[in-house]
Amino acid sequence: MASDIVEWVRGALKPRLHFILAENLLHCGCYRSAIKQCHRGMQCNVDDTALLSLQQMILQSVRAHFERSGETPPEPLESDQEAWPDAGLVRRECYPWNQIEPDRFSQESLDFVNAEMAKCAPKLEVKAVDLPALTADSEEKISKQLGVFAKEDLNPGEIILNETSLLTANNRLQDPLCDACGVDIETGRSDSSAACEECYTVFCSDECLEAANESYHAAVCDKDVDSLARDVPPAQAADSLYLLLLLRSLAMAETQDTHPLNLKELKFIWGDYHAIPLSKHWQAFTPTNPFSSLPRTLPFNFSLSVELPFHILTKMDVNIFTTFRHYDVWIFNTLYAKFRGTASARFSKAAQATGGLKLGRKMQGPEVSAVHPCWCLANHSCDPNVGWEWGGKVHFKVRESRVEWKRQSQGKGETKVQNVPGIAKGKEIVNHYCDVGLKVGDRRAWAVGALGGNCRCERCVWEAGEE
Repeated sequence: MASDIVEWVRGALKPRLHFILAENLLHCGCYRSAIKQCHRGMQCNVDDTALLSLQQMILQSVRAHFERSGETPPEPLESDQEAWPDAGLVRRECYPWNQIEPDRFSQESLDFVNAEMAKCAPKLEVKAVDLPALTADSEEKISKQLGVFAKEDLNPGEIILNETSLLTANNRLQDPLCDACGVDIETGRSDSSAACEECYTVFCSDECLEAANESYHAAVCDKDVDSLARDVPPAQAADSLYLLLLLRSLAMAETQDTHPLNLKELKFIWGDYHAIPLSKHWQAFTPTNPFSSLPRTLPFNFSLSVELPFHILTKMDVNIFTTFRHYDVWIFNTLYAKFRGTASARFSKAAQATGGLKLGRKMQGPEVSAVHPCWCLANHSCDPNVGWEWGGKVHFKVRESRVEWKRQSQGKGETKVQNVPGIAKGKEIVNHYCDVGLKVGDRRAWAVGALGGNCRCERCVWEAGEE
């Protein structure tokens, strides 16, 4: 009897489930994953008319993609599905049922964030600040955000923030890096390093080992996740780090017995959600308008956003069916939205020492990443008044000189420098999310992912002639 039920489910429901997956992946723009789900459904019933029709829709969408992009498609199109695009986009929003996202501007929130800031930057404080709205879809001209301000006069060259985070990731399998804080463990200086007795994971010190055990390591110790997303091709480096940050946040939540969105490292970080009020603009989806005309700015991939997170949880011995309130795709999307606007990244010292080479292959893209919750509260400017450096701890150092502004006006070159030494009490601390030596168009292109729109700092507005 039981076998009959299983066979009925296989024949009646499995094709339908694969159809639903394939159709939604098609809407997201994940064409390679969509066709794979379609084929899996057709393994149960090769004559399924819905799947056959959907297969043709996927092929039409892929052809249209190659025509729009100007890229040369494989011929015939079905011959090389690995060449099909699979990087989709979904809505980047604070989901209406997300009851954990705090009111970041309440006194309770500000008191908590300032208590955390005092631990790593006693001369700084967090306050609400009005910034230009950067997203094209915003109905408001002003965006209210948190910002970091000087509580007293700060001198040029002074280090004003010194923050350690355990929400870190590295995609190098063999390089000597602390699993907790991400600092490079120098060769020949192993006397101060420590290792887990169960799984031999390496840490830079006993303090980091102890902190890891309290924060996250118990959930992943000896769970066979060490090689996941490591030593990936250069084009996948950034995505692998985001996935590993997700893995770390899930391990932290499981070890600390809390919801991932309740972690203090993440709770007060803004996810650059779209600014359209859903209560006014939401529409019932249709096959031609599956996202209800709302903007799609969050990168989405079936493997990184669905398959691998659940695979990781299974490796951690988490029952993914009974813990859906803690671990679901919308939660993964929210975590990714927070990471993509705030995580910093760098090369490891080992890669720098070899000119970015590993096993004779040139490495490109970031290798070590972290989310520092206090550091990332400082807003962006292309004329920053602090510089930053990260290697285990992240520092803010007051700049000794400011960036020179340059523009062409009526055929003539103009320059301008806001060279006021130090930072006066009450002034905002402004960081930079891109190379401030680039021209205004290039800076805006680099920073748009983190900012959610074109930079509108004073320097960009002046250099672009948009005053």
